[in-house]
Amino acid sequence: MPAERALRVRLILCLWPGLPQLWLAGAWSGLAMAVGFASLLDLLLLTTLLWTEWVEPAFSFMGWAAVTVLWSVSVITGWRWSRERSTHRRPAREQDLFPRALGEYLKGNWYEAEAACKNMLRRVPGDVQARLLLATLLRRTRRWPEAHEQIAALRRLEAAAAWEFEIADEEQRLSDAQGEAAVDVGETSEEGQVSEGETTRQPPAMLPAA
Repeated sequence: MPAERALRVRLILCLWPGLPQLWLAGAWSGLAMAVGFASLLDLLLLTTLLWTEWVEPAFSFMGWAAVTVLWSVSVITGWRWSRERSTHRRPAREQDLFPRALGEYLKGNWYEAEAACKNMLRRVPGDVQARLLLATLLRRTRRWPEAHEQIAALRRLEAAAAWEFEIADEEQRLSDAQGEAAVDVGETSEEGQVSEGETTRQPPAMLPAA
């Protein structure tokens, strides 16, 4: 059973601090945690079994208690992290939704593109690409408050750090679009006032001579 095998692998990885982050994501923080825990454990074993005269029993007991607490916390956090990561990984059949949403967006089918984006986000709320595309779509359809909400949601996602340039670019485009719209509204208002003033200043029509 592939699912059961993956579950066993995740459980085994969680037994050593930092190993899930190192093995599943290649994170340097996981490597540092794994090496640090191994060094601390080796030091405690040496001072407990070989160099007993170096450390008093009370300090040795405190060291083992700290290692036990650290190991317990790391097992729990590692399991939660691996479970969230497996949940947020998009299944193969869901990967087809993004090209579909992008294709509908490029065709100008706003409703279909928005529905596809929201469908992806219902399944995977941390989908950065889908949320960024939705923000772009909302900007193009002049629904600016909703676009700002999507960008704010992107800023809260840890996975969005790799998309910082794209998010900042979309945020700037949104601000520019709002600024241009405000200028257009101001110019239209001024033109309306000028036209109204010219109408009021027109001389009365001359009556035909009797």
